[in-house]
Amino acid sequence: MKKKILIADDNEEIVQLLIALFTPLGHEIFIARDGSEVFSVCRREKPHLVVLDIMMPCFTGFQVLRRLKKDEVFKPYPKVLMLSVKSQPRDIQQAEQFGCDAYLIKPFEPKELVKKVVELLDKKDFTQ
Repeated sequence: MKKKILIADDNEEIVQLLIALFTPLGHEIFIARDGSEVFSVCRREKPHLVVLDIMMPCFTGFQVLRRLKKDEVFKPYPKVLMLSVKSQPRDIQQAEQFGCDAYLIKPFEPKELVKKVVELLDKKDFTQ
């Protein structure tokens, strides 16, 4: 089944890299370059997975994550993979508290990222 992936990052190089990594998976890919755009795309497209940076314009990734996981508008809630340069334990703990499904630190190993994306998309619980 074809699924929807939203890449939410304001760094064009990262966006292009993620598109190159995810395109072979055969899923639909959408892009949001700031927190506000993430909400618009999520309401419209209902992605299965959001690959979310923490440091973005308008709303931080933490603010976006918290709202995506609690606001009824976004049901079925997407899986969220945080992809950030923030590597402090408190950042990872905060993401987990807000409902993050996975957390990878930039720079990341491309194979590890693709493996985690496939793993999250294979999970069946998209209706929470």
